[in-house]
Amino acid sequence: MSETMNPTGVFKLLLLSMMLGACSPESGGPGGMPAPLPDVATGSASALGRTAMTVNGSIHPHGRYATYYFEYGLSTEYGSRTGETPVPPRLGAHYHETWDQGLGGWASWLTAESFESGGAEGGFVRFSEPSGHDRNHDDGIGTLHLTKYLWTGSLGAGEDTPRAWLGGGDPDLRGARVSLWARGNDWRPNGSEVLWWTQSQSNIELGHQPGWRRANWAYTGYTLTDQLLDGRWNLVDYRLLNDSSQWTYGGNNPTLQGESAARYEYWSINQAQAHVNCDFFHLAATVDIDNPPTGSLDFDDFRLVYRNHSLVYPSNGGKLIRWPEGAADAPVQLTDGWRHGPGRTWRSGSRPDQPQEFLFELDREVTVKTIQVHQNPEWPGRDLEVLASVDDRQYETVATLTLPEEAKHGPNFAFALETGLAAKARYLMFRLLSGYRDEHWGLGEIEVFGSGARMLPDDGLYYVNTDLEGLTPGATVHYRLVASSAAGTVYGEDRTFTVPASRKPRARTGTALRVAAREVKVQGRLNAMGLRSRFYFEYGNNPAYGSRTPEQYAGQQVSPRTVFQEIRGLKPETGYHYRLVVANDEGVSYGGDRSLHTEPGSP
Repeated sequence: MSETMNPTGVFKLLLLSMMLGACSPESGGPGGMPAPLPDVATGSASALGRTAMTVNGSIHPHGRYATYYFEYGLSTEYGSRTGETPVPPRLGAHYHETWDQGLGGWASWLTAESFESGGAEGGFVRFSEPSGHDRNHDDGIGTLHLTKYLWTGSLGAGEDTPRAWLGGGDPDLRGARVSLWARGNDWRPNGSEVLWWTQSQSNIELGHQPGWRRANWAYTGYTLTDQLLDGRWNLVDYRLLNDSSQWTYGGNNPTLQGESAARYEYWSINQAQAHVNCDFFHLAATVDIDNPPTGSLDFDDFRLVYRNHSLVYPSNGGKLIRWPEGAADAPVQLTDGWRHGPGRTWRSGSRPDQPQEFLFELDREVTVKTIQVHQNPEWPGRDLEVLASVDDRQYETVATLTLPEEAKHGPNFAFALETGLAAKARYLMFRLLSGYRDEHWGLGEIEVFGSGARMLPDDGLYYVNTDLEGLTPGATVHYRLVASSAAGTVYGEDRTFTVPASRKPRARTGTALRVAAREVKVQGRLNAMGLRSRFYFEYGNNPAYGSRTPEQYAGQQVSPRTVFQEIRGLKPETGYHYRLVVANDEGVSYGGDRSLHTEPGSP
């Protein structure tokens, strides 16, 4: 088909390409310099029972397409390796909820309210205790209060459940950025911690049918609790680092639920975060059911930036080569990663009287599985036809969509969706046939998901991990991370890890949190090694300790978890030593000694 090139549009497309760095995956560096090799570092490892381990590492791909794997074995000859995996695509997909008008599709087990003003940036939402107890994970991380959560894909609590369908229903949150405003109102955590939480289903095709298996993970590398104690609006901003040491597997609860607890099943952190196809939360974890949190929590202006897997996203090989003449907005806004928002949508020229056509060329043949087109809230489009071709000569209709004029739960839910496709394509044409307004027809983001694309990564540091299974108890395993790009292959340093020979628990003392004059919160990492375990912290003015916290249940999972405890009755301006202690039927383990110094007391 012929191409018509709008000079202003061409300039904007070129500018966007430069901003995104959408160069060829095999191209060299600036000014004809050779492309840099990936930077590679082998990271830490942790046990998964007595026959498996999780290994970590980091890669800086310098914005070039790169793949990685781990080598491992009983010597530096290794002998085994994991599958070769692409470094994930760029953080280029955006979800933004202002909460200026209602709950925006979010749910809660607490009492939920919305306010049109009074927030940090307009309206806000409030979630008030008391709450029911979620005890599905008592033999893992413990009891939960589900403060707020959003269904991300096809699942929901019923037919009327708002579903955001992030990433076509399968969002990749590895390394995602999270930001929001938060405020506590007479909030008393009472030992709980407010954390990020995700739920992923490894057999999503079953939906809610019997046999479903879901993995729950808490991001324990960052806690929101500190931002909720002063009664003021505080901006919270953090990354979900894809490093297993920053996460705690939620586990399940066979003690109370018996065989039905098997529905909550371990799935590796890398896989679970690459497929957050159920929901994500901010919630209160490690809740004491005899002394639960009290008060309420306010939230405003939530933003999530996650991996963009859309086949028409510029750095994933998509190129817009034809668009309507005389449009009021630049067509680059159709694939900028934003669903909608000021300056993020497209509208036609005045009073269109014929179909508005957009043609994308892909840099290789792909298989299209899902098409998702978002609405322009101000100038809503209506009927849309999507056609695919492998040669730019013969086109076949693959989807006929009708966009909703608006959505009950806000513009994040105003989209048309087609799933279950299997269309081969090198070219994709979107034909907007009508609109709800005569003056302009509009569109929000166009997203296409499937397989076969080669997606460029960010020019930044990536954390990667994988599980190694089938190991021998007590064996010392050598491992290293290996990454390759067009510039060559780089081998990370050799590291070793000894797989546990017994089910004796494992303990590592962590840093102190919220150090005050007379109290402190301490943390650590433990592994119950599959047996019911208990933990406490020893503390005192010297490494002989002399005091200890009350003993608490540590669960019975085979993966590491973070634990917290409060120490009260301390003296101001005094040095203390502390360590984590974990016990089960096979023995007692002691974390390393750490120290802290309390703050000055008030006169």
